[in-house]
Amino acid sequence: MGGRAIRAWLAAAVVLACVFAPGLALAQQPSPNDPTSAELVERPKEFDGKTVEYTGEVVGDRMVRGDFAWLHINDDAYYLKNVEEGAELGGYNSGHAVWLPAALAEQVTTFGDYQHEGDVVRIAGTFNAACGQHGGDMDIHATSLEVVTPGHPVKDPIHPWKVALAALLVLTAAAAWYLHRREPRF
Repeated sequence: MGGRAIRAWLAAAVVLACVFAPGLALAQQPSPNDPTSAELVERPKEFDGKTVEYTGEVVGDRMVRGDFAWLHINDDAYYLKNVEEGAELGGYNSGHAVWLPAALAEQVTTFGDYQHEGDVVRIAGTFNAACGQHGGDMDIHATSLEVVTPGHPVKDPIHPWKVALAALLVLTAAAAWYLHRREPRF
């Protein structure tokens, strides 16, 4: 590989490092819960059979099973707002499966997905490290649910700087490919 090609690859690497480095330095945002979903997973025996209060965004769907339903509630860094609405990058998605009476689950009207922030709810119920009723899965059997903040549609505008960055990356890749193709082959 010639000097020009190496410089092109180095330039591409620097651009990518500048784009992704800020996200690597950010820490996980605090959860509103004590214990958090991560703590429930990491130390299940400590909380097994105990009553927990849990607040987070309802994501996915309401899965009704007779008189009961499943909800999935996330308490991660994005449960109040997504990145497009100003949340800082911080960690990963985390949450818990919640089993509750279907009548309580009907209070949830907006579920989090790519186009919506889901209702933020507060539930109280019994944490099961290995639920005998549900095949040994970890879950919370809720006895109460309160909608804290209603969900809403998510606005995901196309930012000009993202278009410019994408164009720059495409041009950098094309230049590197062109320089590589021009190298003499032995």
